[in-house]
Amino acid sequence: MKNKINTNHIIIYALIAPTMILISILGYTLRTEKKNNFYLPLGAVGIYLILNKEFNRRLGRKNILKKIQFLKNNK
Repeated sequence: MKNKINTNHIIIYALIAPTMILISILGYTLRTEKKNNFYLPLGAVGIYLILNKEFNRRLGRKNILKKIQFLKNNK
């Protein structure tokens, strides 16, 4: 049951960030001059979510690789 919940959160998380960026691009280009700046923080948060996920993924892969190499060298 816990894996099912975790998978749902991953799917939602993967869809929210690009949607936020898309909304901010469309809102920035289609709105009037006064309300353009409203969409910039939304795009910044979407970019942050994507970069944070990618950084954590790379860090996790690096840690797993170190553990594998450590175990391989100790045999």
